[in-house]
Amino acid sequence: MDIVDAQVHFNLLGTLDAGVAAMDAVGVSALLYDEYWAFDAKSRILPGYELPGGAFRQVFPLAEEAALRYPERFAYLVRFDRRDPDLDALVGSIRTVPQRKALRVVPWTPEGFEQFAEGADAPLFAAAQRHRVPVFVLLPGRTRLLHPYLHAFPDVPVIVDHCGVTLAPGRLHDDRLSGFDDVLALAQFPNVALKWSHAPRLSGGAYPYPDVLAMLLRVVEAFGPQRVMWGSDHTQSRDHHSWAESLYYIRDTPELSSEEKGWILGRSLRTVLQWPAPAGTSGA
Repeated sequence: MDIVDAQVHFNLLGTLDAGVAAMDAVGVSALLYDEYWAFDAKSRILPGYELPGGAFRQVFPLAEEAALRYPERFAYLVRFDRRDPDLDALVGSIRTVPQRKALRVVPWTPEGFEQFAEGADAPLFAAAQRHRVPVFVLLPGRTRLLHPYLHAFPDVPVIVDHCGVTLAPGRLHDDRLSGFDDVLALAQFPNVALKWSHAPRLSGGAYPYPDVLAMLLRVVEAFGPQRVMWGSDHTQSRDHHSWAESLYYIRDTPELSSEEKGWILGRSLRTVLQWPAPAGTSGA
């Protein structure tokens, strides 16, 4: 099966060769590299530098190196400041730079969520629509904030990060998972997909997380498997579960068909990113 991980901060795994060995051990064919070193004092994601006007321009040297050395195994996403004077050209680069595939919007701070709600990220979505670029967006428990953007920019492929809910351990156990109905409601928008990452953290029990699997089945029913994509975010989730555990409870369950698994575990991400599988690779 062609298994493609929709998010790993791969640089945090150590050397490139060590990370590739870890992929092989788990059975991951390829992944979307999200380069992240740390946050600076202003809560901006590094690496990057400040422009004279105050905008922060992020750079992706390690993701670029991985994509150039192993183009069949790595694509990567980028983040750009909406205030960058070269915003349109930067977003356009996602269509021209090898293996650069998508944009990610991460409001992150209370101020950032407030600005997002006020429409401040419209320039990013407008540029994404002009250049036909997919946008990943992190809005835990706040997915209603997406609706104005989805109405204004219906041609932008939008992927909601991390199940769309607040990732507090054991949230499913108390049966009061705030925001999940709002996530399911996004299925009405045909351009929206859901990144199924960090879900085991929500479980009230141990592997193979039957309560989380039941939640996934509801998501698949609402969106269809073609709009659900698995991601581990392994470097951020390994305090709770292993990379293998994040994958195998889906890969090995009899409650999903082989075709559904093929979409969720790789084909949906490849389709949205327009990243073809290598010749001879099976999607199921």
